[in-house]
Amino acid sequence: MNKAKSKITLSRTALLILGIIGQEPINPYAIIQIINQRRRNLRPKTHAQTVYGIINNLARKKLIFGERIINDKMPNKTVYSITDKGRELIQEHVFSYASTPESHLTELALSMMLIGHLEKEKVLKALKEYRSKAEEEIIIRKKLGSSEISEEVYVGKIAVEHTLKILEVNLDTVNKLIQRIEKDTRWANFNVPWWRDQYLQA
Repeated sequence: MNKAKSKITLSRTALLILGIIGQEPINPYAIIQIINQRRRNLRPKTHAQTVYGIINNLARKKLIFGERIINDKMPNKTVYSITDKGRELIQEHVFSYASTPESHLTELALSMMLIGHLEKEKVLKALKEYRSKAEEEIIIRKKLGSSEISEEVYVGKIAVEHTLKILEVNLDTVNKLIQRIEKDTRWANFNVPWWRDQYLQA
């Protein structure tokens, strides 16, 4: 008998936190350390307040539950464990993500759609900042892929390779954009999206 799919949807960060808790009981401080260790430089670190907010939300939805641990020598802490409902939700999300190509509307793609809303100088400043961060990130990821992950953890190794390829493709895109925009002598607002005219003429 097939179970009805849950109507609960989670952000990617919330799903990651739920998955971390699902591995084994853990406290929020340790979760923060795990998440931010892999953030590197392209994204700001996840604030403790954000993590605590997500944990409280997961608990309200009965996807996790907390147990207060009392320690005479150390500060008390709450350790969170996953519920059956939470485990089912992870399985639903992972199956859905693994079986469906990602949305093409990434942050970079969306910024290209809306790029005409910025002045040319500001666009170039943003893209050059992206390029600098991406180049640094690629160096870090190459080192990570070659040294930190053993062949036994092949999923992690393949995930690092995947991220590296995406970074390299994005960097190539940004370099092309910079080259074309620098040569553009008549910077103007672009249609949003660029195919809108064909529908507005009808």
